[in-house]
Amino acid sequence: MTVDMAPDHLIEANVSLVLPDGVEVPAGRVTTDGLPGSAAPGIVFRYAESFLLDPRGYDLSPDMPRSAGPLRAWSGRESLGALGDAMPDSWGRRIIRAGTQARSGLDHLLHVNDETRQGALRFAAKGTFLGRRTHPVAQVHDLPRILAAARAFETGTESDEELAVLIEAGTSAGGARPKAVVHHHDALWMAKFARDTEYSDPMAWEATALALARQSGVETPAFELERIAEGRSILLTKRFDRVGEQRIGYLSAHSLTTKPEDQPLSYVHLAEAVAFASPTPRVDLAELFRRVALSLLIGNVDDHFRNHGFLRQHTGWKLSPVFDLEPNRRPDRVEATPITEGGERYGRDIRELRAMHDAFRLSAMAAASIIRDTAERTMDWRTVAIGYGISPEAAVVAERAFDSHNRHRALEMPSR
Repeated sequence: MTVDMAPDHLIEANVSLVLPDGVEVPAGRVTTDGLPGSAAPGIVFRYAESFLLDPRGYDLSPDMPRSAGPLRAWSGRESLGALGDAMPDSWGRRIIRAGTQARSGLDHLLHVNDETRQGALRFAAKGTFLGRRTHPVAQVHDLPRILAAARAFETGTESDEELAVLIEAGTSAGGARPKAVVHHHDALWMAKFARDTEYSDPMAWEATALALARQSGVETPAFELERIAEGRSILLTKRFDRVGEQRIGYLSAHSLTTKPEDQPLSYVHLAEAVAFASPTPRVDLAELFRRVALSLLIGNVDDHFRNHGFLRQHTGWKLSPVFDLEPNRRPDRVEATPITEGGERYGRDIRELRAMHDAFRLSAMAAASIIRDTAERTMDWRTVAIGYGISPEAAVVAERAFDSHNRHRALEMPSR
């Protein structure tokens, strides 16, 4: 394999950060807290003294407060927040483990492609950025080759050449589906594919959900749907952690709330974190409220805290554009994020969201108005879905997601 990657089992690296003004500065250093080859060495981070003294510096995540001492993952969490968001997702870890000797968390962190890594952190050793590839980022016209390699990998029949293709196309964005980062329209875009075992064209449904989000007033990234066969599509979404060539700091809601891995948190918890971290809390809280309403109206239950993100601005973390909206035809059967602590996780009631309006700094009337407005703007979901290649028969099957009790409840709410 000819992939130029970080040395296997590297045990330390320098960390730099691209600030919101575009200047890249030393931020700290990562090491392991165990010997190479030990059962499960964790990651230790230390801030650079220059970063602690820099007035432009900030806590990389709430569990990484600026201090001179070593920082380790909190109890109940797999990794430090900002580092976890820069790591490969489950698909990326599978690819890296198959193609390298990487096994520890630090190994995985340092093997991610430097050019396509999510967010504004970079990792280097001996003056060289780690994860650099020998070939440029793939172009959108390379997607058939990448898709073929992904299908072979999922069936365990990939060749060394196909595995190299997947490593070159690597990703550190969240999710378990096959995906790749490609150049498209002179920018980085994420390409997502359905698994071979999925036959409902989930990428077309996700495009439908993004289109409904956009027409309901939710901030949405640029996206395109590429049809590759009958009932098969690739979803392309523009990376929002880049502005031109500049990297933008990224943090997931999982990291912003310091959520334990095995403990469910509610949208009220997330609203509290947004109120504290956002430079424009009222704007972001109203936007978050509308997104929750949208999820309840379209049957999106893949709304865990790694599927909400924040982008770094000079004075805080602003809600990122929406992503990973996946309607489920049986939302009442799938566990999802509760609206409030101890709230229902199956078949969530949109009236409970309205009742929590204070947590989002909204009046009861404003909350009801947002919910009803979102419902009215998404009434034409069938037309939108058919426009993205969904058959009328498949749209009928999806009615339980889109025309649920929540839509009827929303349309009964008063508007201003």
